[in-house]
Amino acid sequence: MKIISDHVDNWIDRLTKIQKSGHPICPFAKKAKYWIYPYEDRASLGLKASFYDSSFDLYVCLPTNQFMSLEDAKYLEANCNRLGKDTITLLDHPDDPGYIDDICTSNGKYVIFLIQSKKGLLDARSLLRKSSYYDNWSEDYYEKIVGTNNDTLPLR
Repeated sequence: MKIISDHVDNWIDRLTKIQKSGHPICPFAKKAKYWIYPYEDRASLGLKASFYDSSFDLYVCLPTNQFMSLEDAKYLEANCNRLGKDTITLLDHPDDPGYIDDICTSNGKYVIFLIQSKKGLLDARSLLRKSSYYDNWSEDYYEKIVGTNNDTLPLR
């Protein structure tokens, strides 16, 4: 687990570096308290999204089978978003990396489900929307990360 934790710490560090846009990839990543949660099956991931424990800002959920297909992972992401009333789950899959300012936002190695407080994430997005933060995001990436995960959050 230490190897995974070190990888996640390095990923978070990379996400907090200031880019050419003047913004880090994720301005709030460094402050987040996270817990790595290895799950065994689909039901346990859904339960983690449904019964969110607010003692952490973020749950980094790793399937024990790291060969999960992108299609299966997207299905689980959608299911977690359906089940978790107080959470938003975002998928980070090595086969579907995202880019901001030509910088890869993916961890690049693990299939990760990021389960976060819906209120916390929406508050952060609202704050970022008041700045130029989203200006360098492609429409597709914005829709993937912001637009499709919560129907109450307006597009730009």
